[in-house]
Amino acid sequence: MRVLLLDAMNLIRRIYAAQEKRAVNPVEQTEFLTQNAILKNVEETNATHLALVFDGRGQTWRHKIYADYKGDRKPMPSPLSEALPGFIQRYEALGIRCLHYDEYEADDIIATLAVKVSKSGGWVRIVSTDKGFMQISDHQIQIYHHFDKRILTVDDVQLQLGLKPYQLIDYLAMVGDTTNHVPGVPGIGPKQAGQLLDEYDDLDNVLIHCRELPSRAANALSEHFPQALLARKLVTLKTDCPLNINLQSLRYQPGTSK
Repeated sequence: MRVLLLDAMNLIRRIYAAQEKRAVNPVEQTEFLTQNAILKNVEETNATHLALVFDGRGQTWRHKIYADYKGDRKPMPSPLSEALPGFIQRYEALGIRCLHYDEYEADDIIATLAVKVSKSGGWVRIVSTDKGFMQISDHQIQIYHHFDKRILTVDDVQLQLGLKPYQLIDYLAMVGDTTNHVPGVPGIGPKQAGQLLDEYDDLDNVLIHCRELPSRAANALSEHFPQALLARKLVTLKTDCPLNINLQSLRYQPGTSK
């Protein structure tokens, strides 16, 4: 099984932003270019199963524990928002399965499906620029940056950030995740977070040995550790969403409306 999972709004909104000022009809051009991107990835990967995954329309579990989650995210341009139902209808007619669950973000749906496929021995490509997916990267799960035309593998986590994939969550817990408006620990930057994880392996050990750290870092972590623990929960992808979906329903059948 070769499964292609695409982070729909990550792909669509970036394409739209590029076309908004240059195309006569940016919405129409976005639909066309998104379709091309999907089909190109299908061709490159020989995908047997495929899903274009959208964010839910309501408040997610993350908003319930942190009201300001994604608080500074710009709203989707209204022309694009109004066109999305038409996009979905036409993509489905091409055999591209479109998924969304109101209570879950696309990231959690993708992570749940990817881990399920990987555990069953299948191969997955996730198309997204979201570095958060690197926390589930392994030799069965490939992250692909469509716009940079670059594959991120388990080895790239080490090369780019100096981290093991499982450490990415604790790294973001300390430095924050500006993309989603998740605050980290004030005074702990990327370099120091990396050094702490090199020495202590994970956030729990960092907090246990907090008194051994230089005073500035020790004070920051002692004062703001609840914020770090909340951030860790927010940046951790759910891999057990009850999606009630059979993977066979994602089989790619070109030109077949689902």
